Amino acid sequence: MRRALPALAHTALAHTALALAVALPLALAATSPALAGDLRAPVLAALAGVEDVPTAAELQAIGAGVEGELMEIAQDNSLVPTTRARAVHALGWFPSEGSQALLRSTLTGGDTLLARKAAYALANGWGDASVPLLQPALAASDVQLRIATVRALDGVGSEAARSALGQRLTLEANAEVAATIRKALAD
Repeated sequence: MRRALPALAHTALAHTALALAVALPLALAATSPALAGDLRAPVLAALAGVEDVPTAAELQAIGAGVEGELMEIAQDNSLVPTTRARAVHALGWFPSEGSQALLRSTLTGGDTLLARKAAYALANGWGDASVPLLQPALAASDVQLRIATVRALDGVGSEAARSALGQRLTLEANAEVAATIRKALAD
């Protein structure tokens, strides 16, 4: 013989089921990689198998929403690092608050490959406004990141960028980084 659940127990079960129905998809979304959007395949194709980053025109030709897809790709740990690095670098073609926030975080995030690409992207996308964002990376512990930052600031070419490089030259202990700074200042 089957006994009916008391009304209070039935209500508690209903609330628990409802809470799970709402919370489970949110928890999965927070811990899983982003689902591919409609532009994922063409953006990945543009980023694949090349040393150079696709141009802004090539990426914009794919359609609206490319910046968001690049941001997702840049953060997708399931992808190979070089594809993620090209996505980070390409974000410089889409200067917005969102891409700048991601690039600033990437510049200091600990992955030196991605940090180097973030330095170039910030310089490309924000020009002179990138100088104060890049200046701390001139003192990073990673020599390759410092060299990439010098080259990114050299690409900016402004008086503020040259001043930042000159200030760093007086402090730089690594011969290769110092030589890269001197070359940038001589141009």
